[in-house]
Amino acid sequence: MDAERQSPGGERLAARVHQWLRQELMRSRFRPGEKLKLRDLAEELGVSLTPVREALARLVSENALEQVDHRSARVPLLSDERLNEVCELRMELEGKAAERAAERASPADADRLAGIHARMSEARLAGRAPEMLIENERFHMELCNLADMPVLQQIVEGLWLRCGPLNFALLHMRFLHRPEEHPHNEIIRALRARDGALARLAVQRDIAVYSQAILRRLPEINAARKG
Repeated sequence: MDAERQSPGGERLAARVHQWLRQELMRSRFRPGEKLKLRDLAEELGVSLTPVREALARLVSENALEQVDHRSARVPLLSDERLNEVCELRMELEGKAAERAAERASPADADRLAGIHARMSEARLAGRAPEMLIENERFHMELCNLADMPVLQQIVEGLWLRCGPLNFALLHMRFLHRPEEHPHNEIIRALRARDGALARLAVQRDIAVYSQAILRRLPEINAARKG
């Protein structure tokens, strides 16, 4: 074990790299089947190999990545069955979080979610795809945060680590809703009305509609990455 790994500063650096990689996976920066190379990531982040190696090892242990060799890891491909499982769990858990959030949220909380959704919509219309994905992830994580259920949120984040890399497929699809009909708007209305049942249904509809759209493209996505 080298001095960098032993030092508190080294541990904190590895934790920051791990958190950055988690967020980038959730926001579809890395795609299914893509190889993450130790040296490339270290150069991008301006750090040594050690914290990147430790961060990748943690993500492999979390089943967010697959080990390729001692220099790289890969984003897993998801089968139809695994994607359906992840989406069903998201619907159940994020639905529960939305219901609890509606019971607890203040008008300021609802305003904050509305601002996030407005930025997401603006980015989509302007063709700023990476920004749209960031704001979408931010909306869902903030909704879970409002529920104040940290164990549930941790599980939800783990599910996003698995499905987040697929969200890039949404960028190449036609609009699935008119802007005013997006389920996010219904979630915000539910929070303002403190209607937990409506919030649950709205987030479940959001997840179902977009996951089914991705599922239809999954064979194409996986074939491209295997090739």
